[in-house]
Amino acid sequence: MIRTLFWIWYAIGALLLILFSIPKSLEFSSGLFLILYAVYAVDLMAGGHVRPFMSDRSVIFSAGKSYRPLWLPAVLIWTGGMAVEWFGVHSGRLFGNYEYSAALGPLVYGVPVTLGFAWIAVVCNAVLLSNDFGQTGLRSRGIRAVQTGFWSVLLDLVLDPVAHARNFWHWEDGGGLYSVPWSNFAGWFVVGGLLSLFLPKVQLSFRAARRGTRLYQAILIMFGLIGLREGLVLCTGIAVLGAGLAEGSLRYAGSRQIPKL
Repeated sequence: MIRTLFWIWYAIGALLLILFSIPKSLEFSSGLFLILYAVYAVDLMAGGHVRPFMSDRSVIFSAGKSYRPLWLPAVLIWTGGMAVEWFGVHSGRLFGNYEYSAALGPLVYGVPVTLGFAWIAVVCNAVLLSNDFGQTGLRSRGIRAVQTGFWSVLLDLVLDPVAHARNFWHWEDGGGLYSVPWSNFAGWFVVGGLLSLFLPKVQLSFRAARRGTRLYQAILIMFGLIGLREGLVLCTGIAVLGAGLAEGSLRYAGSRQIPKL
């Protein structure tokens, strides 16, 4: 159900954003899209678990979908994401000097309430692309955190310049990549990696990894095409590169014979 709803909303939103513009009466749709993106990413994680090695107690096992182990991490990521956004908006540190418009929903102390869901979506989606390279325990979680930071930044290199061009949020100092300061991307790497530590270690089925990859690629492609319309050609190139790297990561996961459940 959530999968179908998300892709219908994605298709409508992509059509409007790429070819036209969102009517004022449908401005709420952008914030709702972030919520659906988050719910779908969590749904993929909940349905992607396979039987772990008995010696690794940090891995979740579920015969079907299991949302219970993900509720608290999702709440913590939402809270942590909102906290760092509040800190960033009011201090000018971490992400640079920026401010949000009301396009993504009601503002709470200068931050749209939907931004917490955006962090859930990005972090969970990035985790779906990450590999443990056969490591276990803390080392595995550390490797996953670094990869999560990488996939988060790669997405943000496309997303933030486009959002700035479309007035979802605005940086004041300029410079960097299409007026988005480089410190913003460093902040995304650090915050994305740290927030991923709230998620328990899961061993994903190949189907979950594949769907997570397609989701990530779809987001990149949509913002890459919007960037092309806005004249942000470099962002479009990064989107193509990111989609290719995500495909390579998926093929690597398949070569390690992740169970195709």
